[in-house]
Amino acid sequence: MALHLLYIDDDPGLVRLVARSLRARDCTVEHAPDGAAGLARIARGGVDAIALDHHLPGETGLDILARIRALPEPPPVIYVTGSEDLRIAVAALKAGAADYVLKDVAGHFRELLAQAIETALAQERLRREKTEAEQRLAASQERLGLALGAAGMIGTWDWDLSADLIYADANFARIYAVDPEDAARGAPLAQYIRNFHPDDRPAFQAELDRTFAGAGDFSCEYRILQADGSVRWILARGRFIRDPEGVPQRFAGASVDITERKQAEERQRLLMQELAHRVKNTLTLVQAICLQTLRGDATLAEARETITARLLALAQAHDLLLQGSWTEASLLTLVEGAARLHGHGATGRFHIAGPDVTLGPKAALSIALVLHELGTNAAKYGALSTPDGHVAVTWARDPAEAEPMLRFRWREVGGPPVSPPSRRGFGSRLIERSLADGLGAKVRLSYPTTGVTLSLDAPLSAFRES
Repeated sequence: MALHLLYIDDDPGLVRLVARSLRARDCTVEHAPDGAAGLARIARGGVDAIALDHHLPGETGLDILARIRALPEPPPVIYVTGSEDLRIAVAALKAGAADYVLKDVAGHFRELLAQAIETALAQERLRREKTEAEQRLAASQERLGLALGAAGMIGTWDWDLSADLIYADANFARIYAVDPEDAARGAPLAQYIRNFHPDDRPAFQAELDRTFAGAGDFSCEYRILQADGSVRWILARGRFIRDPEGVPQRFAGASVDITERKQAEERQRLLMQELAHRVKNTLTLVQAICLQTLRGDATLAEARETITARLLALAQAHDLLLQGSWTEASLLTLVEGAARLHGHGATGRFHIAGPDVTLGPKAALSIALVLHELGTNAAKYGALSTPDGHVAVTWARDPAEAEPMLRFRWREVGGPPVSPPSRRGFGSRLIERSLADGLGAKVRLSYPTTGVTLSLDAPLSAFRES
């Protein structure tokens, strides 16, 4: 690749000699007789290097050198003089000259100038490559910083072991409850681990010792105590950087805030425990329904129909609980569902009134089964077995007691005359067990001739227990 040298000198004969000797090196030489002409030529571009003579008309090369170095991206300058005064060489190099060449009478000047040009250009290439690499690195670090900052959950560190200083970014400082300025300047390990949960320090130290001894990379989960009393879960992964003898010099890595993951795992664990508890209770209830139904006088077909209906009521209550993440269900929704079921899709034969009360899972299943039993009996034998009969379902909160109470009533009107049953069936026992035993309620199931009535009084808190 041809190089273009601008030679600023008031001696055109010397410039021609230099041009002739550099032609073999694929270098063209352009002459500028003074500083003004040289600066004008540099401004037009296309100059790879400059040879600048010290003695110029009306000024020195040092004056021109200062103006060249003030330009944006100036070419490298080789300073040339016939003076053996070393102070000139020192001044030129301090002012930014890439090299210094002394004119001599023995003929070595042109060869030395050629070598100085090649060296200066090589240095300039290295400088530019270094600058470009630094710019790429800065851009990469900026992108990394933006990514880490956007995530807000990942912090990086670099621990200088000999100085015991950990240099870390702002995210890392935030995670470990350390001042960001201290982290940027470098802070000792003790400043970071002072907020470790005491129970997690032994495992952290053991993992650090294992990794320091050369057994793989570092990976550890632990808790950090925050100033507000909260706890953050951290996953830290790192690697020791060692010298040629294998001695650790630095320890670098990244820490990730995994608090949300840990909280999700804990919620899942509790949910699985709760699910196991609910399934066990439900299976016990299903077993009781089947055994008690089959002990009666009904035929197998009748028992199958009864069991199916009761399990359907249980399933509907489960569906309602699932809508509330198995934590709650609406009493109003349960009553309306039972009314539609026993009213053949409509609720017109039911008079429903009461505030919206949230039930816990235990109460929801009990109430669902009770409503099913009452509704089934009303449809077969009671108010819903005649065209004009109806059922009034009401409930209210009673704050007058020492503990707020819920008072629930089922009253049938307009059906055939009612008489007390000759024996207590499973439905009656289920009502009493579910409500009296399960909820601690006072339950009264009565049979006046006008229609079956149920009164239920229980602490409001019992309906909300899980």
